[in-house]
Amino acid sequence: MRSVIVNIFSNGKWRKYSAAPVMLVLASIVLAQSAAKDVTPFAELLARPVAVSEKTAGVHPRLFFGKDSIPGFRAKAKGPDRELWQRTLKEIETLKRPTPDPEDEDLYKSGLDDRKPGSISQYSFAFQITQTSLAYAVEQDERYLTAARAWTMAACEMPMWGYTYNKPNVDLPPAHLLYAVAFAYDLLYDKLSPAERTIIREKLLKQGRLMYDYFKYKPGKRYTYTQNHTWIPMAGLAIAAYAIMDEVPEAKQWAQLSRAVFERTMTAFATDGYFYESFHYFGFAFRWMIRYFDAHLAATGEDLYARMKPKFDGMKYFVMHSVLPDGKNVFDFADIGDGSLNRNGTSARESIESEYDILYRLAAVYRDAEAQAVGDYLRTKTELGTREPMWAFINRDPDIKPAPLSQIPLQYYFKDNDTVFWRSDWTKNAKAFAFRCSPPEGHHAARLAASIPDWRQNTGHAHPDANSFIIWANGKYLTGDTGYLGIKQTDDHNTLLFNGRGQEKEGVYEMFKDLPNARLDQIRIGEVSSDETGIYIRGEAAAAYFPDLGVRKFNRHFMYSTKGYFVVWDEIETEKPSQATFLLNADREVKLNGSTADFINGNEALRVVRVAPVSAASEVKPQTVQARGLPGSVDKGDLETRGVQLRSTADHKQGPFEFVHVLFPYRTEDAAKLPAVKAANGGKGFQVVFGDGTSETVCLGENCGGFRSQPGRIAIHSAAGPAGGPPKSSKSH
Repeated sequence: MRSVIVNIFSNGKWRKYSAAPVMLVLASIVLAQSAAKDVTPFAELLARPVAVSEKTAGVHPRLFFGKDSIPGFRAKAKGPDRELWQRTLKEIETLKRPTPDPEDEDLYKSGLDDRKPGSISQYSFAFQITQTSLAYAVEQDERYLTAARAWTMAACEMPMWGYTYNKPNVDLPPAHLLYAVAFAYDLLYDKLSPAERTIIREKLLKQGRLMYDYFKYKPGKRYTYTQNHTWIPMAGLAIAAYAIMDEVPEAKQWAQLSRAVFERTMTAFATDGYFYESFHYFGFAFRWMIRYFDAHLAATGEDLYARMKPKFDGMKYFVMHSVLPDGKNVFDFADIGDGSLNRNGTSARESIESEYDILYRLAAVYRDAEAQAVGDYLRTKTELGTREPMWAFINRDPDIKPAPLSQIPLQYYFKDNDTVFWRSDWTKNAKAFAFRCSPPEGHHAARLAASIPDWRQNTGHAHPDANSFIIWANGKYLTGDTGYLGIKQTDDHNTLLFNGRGQEKEGVYEMFKDLPNARLDQIRIGEVSSDETGIYIRGEAAAAYFPDLGVRKFNRHFMYSTKGYFVVWDEIETEKPSQATFLLNADREVKLNGSTADFINGNEALRVVRVAPVSAASEVKPQTVQARGLPGSVDKGDLETRGVQLRSTADHKQGPFEFVHVLFPYRTEDAAKLPAVKAANGGKGFQVVFGDGTSETVCLGENCGGFRSQPGRIAIHSAAGPAGGPPKSSKSH
């Protein structure tokens, strides 16, 4: 654990203390070495044989678990995890609705498309097959066997898998159906007639060939190793391969391709547990890495979990911190949800899931009591579910006693992906914030990518959010992001524009494509420090902007004082005089009054006080974004209004320049009691005067008069008596 240097003004002099931080945990990471000599050529990875083990050869079931596990499931369903099993049974619809019609055109449309009421997506179709199959194995109820047969055969009758208008047979829905049909074939093998087995096997062969032919390696081919459109198809293909490899020798090639791709994925995966595509895609995509690891382990005996423990360890903290205190919403960095439309209850798109079954699997594999605690918290204390509840039942090991929530760190710094989360406690009344200033896929990927010629990074779900932040307090989202975007724009985030323009290559869906990683790697958090009185973060984002804007310096100093306010101090230097715009989003309403703005969200609010510059043009506009379109046309979505935005623009172009804002979360009924903010230190700071007569004087920069701070830091004096009285204590960040 890194020490934090804290400067305290005591007995008339500054004293420097070095101590373990009480409010911050750093992710333990090892950044990548970029030496090409350490990277095995993909053709060599592909040549490595993959085969089912002697123990599982000719045996069914063997995907994920064997026949000897079924009695244990039956006992578990009646014992410690009965509630998990009942939740699985409740999710099953195959006994309540007709078998899907393979000729129904709605079956070949995205869940986001216009479809008849009651239509089922191929994702849900797949999950119904798997869960109904397991229900029969556990319950021995013939109704489940009849339904599982019917739904599996209907999937085999479909002329194609996937969407008619985007990547038919080779993308996400086909991968789901490969997995589901293979699961049913394997688990129900002894209950299927020879004719049924032949039909299912031939369908798996047909669809597996199509998937394999699309992804198979040839010189010059590149894969998106860290992206869900590679993980999911490769997992589905491998699972199908392991189900029929005894009978279909060519399926070994599918397994070899998948194993080679996942070898690269394990190398390229972030080192700190943060997932750059968003919390939504963590659940949607990472569950398939778990499925692959488990199917590969059961079929071949090779354990891929052990080497990934250092990378997976931080994942429980990413999940726990991503969920907001209300248990309904999340810190929505990158592509997730519909921003204020989700939080205001008006989104018509899919719900946000936590996929707590992932945490249960990590807990079981690593005997991790904290991961077990996070899984239990998500399942019992939040409204965020999981797409396939049977895996929570399968994965949760009741012998692992969950750690107390007090053991889960309240603050976490993901150093690879330069994102900091902080919250006051784990109750629904907690305050929480997050700050991000990172390359789109983190530093590890930025430094490694050049050494893997067969890797094409796909950062389409990443956003231009360098030096942005999200604040939650008093049960409300007070300022932050705007959700899943079809077109990525800087002004959809809480950061800055220069001359009306934002971060480089904005205005398209995949904006970071072809940008040099060496430049992106310069986007970073330069410092994080904390003590019992607050936390300080410095983001450095100049490299994020279009080079022709000439942004030499954009350092955002973000500080939270446990006395209840935030300081946002932006230091800016440009090659030629430029006009900067400060952006801040609100879910519902902003009331503007000169240099003060109140972000109103029901009975809760955030007061934003502009300290510098004294003169600027502030306005409030609807926050209009371009939403995502259908698969294959994600950048063709409709314009949507997601809240409003405060925009404060300097009144003229300048060279070196500063924005200084102070932010106070409050309840609207307490508006009259808010602290006052006064200029101080000759314009290099300000004074916060509280209702009880105490005050804090905040000094910015090198020259702080009678009290010093290190260059580029924030120094604070606390005064016990009336404003202007002698200092009680001081600190420097």
